Amino acid sequence: MKKITGIIGCLLLLMLAACNKEISNNNGFTPYTDNPLNDTVWIKNIPGDAPIYKLADTIFHHNVMVDTFDLAKDQVFEFGDSLEIEFHANSFTIGTGNSGTGGVGSTPTDGKAKIEILRIQTRGDFIKAYRPNNSFGAPLETASGFFIRVEKNGQELMLIPDSTIKIKYSDIQDPVTNMQVFYGRESSPFPNGAFDEAHTWVRDQDTSWIKTFVKQSGNSYRRGYEIIAKKLRWISAERFLDSTIAKTNIYAILPPNFTNKNTQVFVSFDKNRTVLALNGDFSTRSFTTKNIPLKAKISLVSISKIGGDFYLGTKLVNDVGTVINYSITPEKKTLAQILDYLNSL
Repeated sequence: MKKITGIIGCLLLLMLAACNKEISNNNGFTPYTDNPLNDTVWIKNIPGDAPIYKLADTIFHHNVMVDTFDLAKDQVFEFGDSLEIEFHANSFTIGTGNSGTGGVGSTPTDGKAKIEILRIQTRGDFIKAYRPNNSFGAPLETASGFFIRVEKNGQELMLIPDSTIKIKYSDIQDPVTNMQVFYGRESSPFPNGAFDEAHTWVRDQDTSWIKTFVKQSGNSYRRGYEIIAKKLRWISAERFLDSTIAKTNIYAILPPNFTNKNTQVFVSFDKNRTVLALNGDFSTRSFTTKNIPLKAKISLVSISKIGGDFYLGTKLVNDVGTVINYSITPEKKTLAQILDYLNSL
């Protein structure tokens, strides 16, 4: 009888061990032989060779418009009927930083120069450019943005003090009257790499509203904005979201294989052209951001690169409320499939 009791006791221990093993694997981790998916380690300081940097450079798919012009002459670039960029003669000097303006006492340079223009309009564009819509954490609604760089003989040029450029464009939505000029503050100046976790938008010291215009052409009307910018590089038309609405933090939880070294998570707003980035939170092993309006309809988007594979995760939240922890299960996708999804936002 004692022998039978001992056998039953051993069986119970084996069953309990099996149950405990099943519970511990309930977190979604699947081991893969000789595969980078086995790496579940989060780190406080992400090194420059982490997959997330290559992911950002790979996702950065935009059409860059390139042209040349004479620095000693006034110039108006026209790109179709929806974008005009106007420069004044003798407005540029050799740059000394990434702010887009030269230092006090800078002298103009002349000769031929190359201009590169990148236009970002949709939520997906801002994700692909890794330039979310926030100003030091405060969410912004955008009416498009631009990256404008001028180079001469391989050196980047900046605007001399008190010079401006004019950007006149038709947006993908009807213009509103309370947009303001913002400039991108970079910690890792593009194009050294697309990923810049510390990037933020800084409002121009002139906080007046951006001018809007209506231009008739035959029986149709062209509407848009007229930005007067004092700096080059990242420029956008933005406005702060309503600060009186109650807000909350949200957390995105992914399987352990998806860490802050290989994954970036964004939140896309439904009613506003707003995209925010969720930063990796080392202490909770999750991705988080703040200032999400309660009752907002949002989409969470995770993009990952693990080894040679890409992963996309999405989750629709119809009503941000008391539940602030959202689970995302990424699926393996081709780069083309991920770009198609981002282009649909």
